[in-house]
Amino acid sequence: MNKKLLIGILLVIVFVSAVLSFYNKKTVSVPRCLNSDEAAFGYNAYSILKTGKDEYGTLLPLRLKSFGDFKLPLYSYLSVPFIALFGLNTESTRLLNLLLVSIFPLAVYFLTKELFHNQKIALIAASLSAISLAFHSIGRQAHESLLAVAFLTLSTLFFIKLINKFNLKMLGLFFLTLFLSLFAYHISRIFAVFFFAVSLFYPMKTKTQKISLLIIFIFVLGIFALTDLKYNPARVENLLFFNNQGFSLKINELNTEGGISLLHNIIVQGITTVTFQHLSYFSPQFLVINGDDNPRFGYPGISLLTPFEYIFIFIGIYFAFRNKERFRNFVLALFIVSPLSASLSWNGLSLTRSIFFFVPCIIFASYGMYHFVRSIKNKYQFMAGLCIAVGILFFAAVSWEFYLFHYPQRGLIVRSWECGYKELTDYVEQNYNKFDKFYITKKNGEPYIFFLFFLKYPPALYQKYAKLTPPDKYGFGQVEGFDKFDFNFDLPKNSHKYVAVGFPDDFQNTGIDPAKIKKIKVGTEDMFWIYESP
Repeated sequence: MNKKLLIGILLVIVFVSAVLSFYNKKTVSVPRCLNSDEAAFGYNAYSILKTGKDEYGTLLPLRLKSFGDFKLPLYSYLSVPFIALFGLNTESTRLLNLLLVSIFPLAVYFLTKELFHNQKIALIAASLSAISLAFHSIGRQAHESLLAVAFLTLSTLFFIKLINKFNLKMLGLFFLTLFLSLFAYHISRIFAVFFFAVSLFYPMKTKTQKISLLIIFIFVLGIFALTDLKYNPARVENLLFFNNQGFSLKINELNTEGGISLLHNIIVQGITTVTFQHLSYFSPQFLVINGDDNPRFGYPGISLLTPFEYIFIFIGIYFAFRNKERFRNFVLALFIVSPLSASLSWNGLSLTRSIFFFVPCIIFASYGMYHFVRSIKNKYQFMAGLCIAVGILFFAAVSWEFYLFHYPQRGLIVRSWECGYKELTDYVEQNYNKFDKFYITKKNGEPYIFFLFFLKYPPALYQKYAKLTPPDKYGFGQVEGFDKFDFNFDLPKNSHKYVAVGFPDDFQNTGIDPAKIKKIKVGTEDMFWIYESP
């Protein structure tokens, strides 16, 4: 293909991806609101920009303590330039991911081309990733999983290049991108182990190459492991299925009911649980129909893959092995292993923890489409290709239409996105000097971070107040209050002027006249009730 034509096609693909990334209706945006995790990344980037420290006063942290979940910090660090340029707001906090998802098809293109040395298959893969809701639904929010998958895709590309031709440049790029991915999102741990295992068993030209690769691997993983030991992020452990109380209760129930006690233990039940959960990620129910169990990341009607893509994944696997592609085993192993970081969790089917899975899915689907069309008689090839393209665009359009126009208006979605805090903080800002205290319920997310974010509270001042309660069973702590804000909703008995912000049930048995309550609504949903003391 002519080089200028190729560049032109790639620019069109990136343009389409960018349009789908940035398009929003003026009335209702998608996502509908900024959630607490996004606010945490944004405010910590703002705090690092202003003071060089996170919200708790830790200088250049390698973990963000945040809600006690010790988020990996790379998203906040890379967001600092955008917040410096455009200020602390929803758009600047999400801009990093919006730009990443716009150009992500290029990474898929180069990886696919390196795997199969076929420009047309690579262009198909880039096109599918450009319209993929799996990537765009995460790319529209400030979630660290997209950043991780971008670096992991580059790591995979450099790893393949390294296998094809060992040189120091590729060695450096591979470990740099892998190292950065480890500080982006926790799923990268699985892939670091995967690459290490491949390095152990994949033949290299010389023993020196293999030994040097393994030594650097151990060094990089060792450095990252030291940060884990320092911060001890309990949230990661809490997500593992065998730390879930329900898993223990299930084993106890089986033992109580009798039967073969040899099968009622953590090993047997663990293998069964992980196997079934892992298989569910390959099902059309997850990939095509329902998606993520968390309505913040998925909803029935939002297809992560179209039915055509799903079918062609398995056709692609067939053709890759029939054609004896050199990296068929590698891509298949990547395809099988990718959902493992999600399968080990008890927290339902998850797009964010399985997002890299969609890279080998799209690669295999593209390979299958190309070779399926080529296997048809010449005079029918154009018609077959056209039918596949129309089918994919039809189902993609239906899914995108639902995502853009219907999904953000559902009441469940409005609540799962923790909406209402922007309107609430606007009210607080306007009335700050009129009242001595604001009592706010903490039943909806982590309210303190929204007040820090939307009020642009000075980080140097907040760091004096910052104090987190011990983590709960899910690994999260709470901030009880700062400044005039109390997040316990423990209303005073004295006569000082205050504002109470809560849900309807918070006002039961308080003696407050319902007629004196103001309401913050998002769409048709009542998000907060507000009472102003006389």
